[in-house]
Amino acid sequence: MRRRKRRSDETFQMAPMIDMVFLLLVFFMTVSTLAKDSRPETGLPVSETAQVPSEVPPRDVLTVLSAGDINRHFWFNQEVSPESLLKRIQDRSEGHELLLRGAPDLKWKVWKDVLDRARKASVEEVVFSTFED
Repeated sequence: MRRRKRRSDETFQMAPMIDMVFLLLVFFMTVSTLAKDSRPETGLPVSETAQVPSEVPPRDVLTVLSAGDINRHFWFNQEVSPESLLKRIQDRSEGHELLLRGAPDLKWKVWKDVLDRARKASVEEVVFSTFED
């Protein structure tokens, strides 16, 4: 019977580990860039009385953008038609606040239409998103 020789010169190979770290780094950098680009960009209004709560309850996010006479609605960063907006609001998760995001120069007529839809959908909690001053 032949005995196996012990390999005392085996070492831990760092090259594959470094390759994996760089691959993960590139992956996460790419994903974070794509996630950032999919969000509609709005310049939120600044509020002197805004306070960030210590615990944020679950929220459904509605972003409204306006370009002239055309209003665009984004439900969780996905554009929806004004007609389907009421259905989206009605189908939202129970107990969630409705977070409204929009530019400071957005006309109140646009907000009135959105708030009317929220009222028809029996939304109890509506929060306007602002920056803390």
